[in-house]
Amino acid sequence: MGTAVEDLAPGPVPNLPFAPTPPEKDAAIQDLARAIREAVDAEIDERAADLAATDDAHLVGDHESKARAIAHTIAAEAVERHLARKKRAGASAAGRWRAPARRRSAGG
Repeated sequence: MGTAVEDLAPGPVPNLPFAPTPPEKDAAIQDLARAIREAVDAEIDERAADLAATDDAHLVGDHESKARAIAHTIAAEAVERHLARKKRAGASAAGRWRAPARRRSAGG
C-alpha cells in the first residue's frame, strides 16, 4: 500500500492557453529577442565549436555542464534585459509625471 517514488514525481505541466500578442507589442518582442541573441551569440558559437571538436565518448561531464550553462545564461540575459527595459520605460514615464500644484492655505 506504500506509494512508489514515481507516483510522487510531478507530471508534465499542462499547456496554458496561448493568448495572442497585441500588435503594439510585436516590435518590443522582436527587439528584446534580438538583444538576447546578441548577448549570448558568442557563447553559443564557442560551445558549438567545443562540441564539434569533442568525440562522442567525452560529451558527458564538463561539456554537458557547459551546454546547460548556456541555457541558464540565456534565461538570465532574457530576464535582465526585460527588467532593464521596463526600468527605462518606467524612468521615462516618471520623468513626464508632475506632482499636482499645492494649494496655498488661507492663513499662510
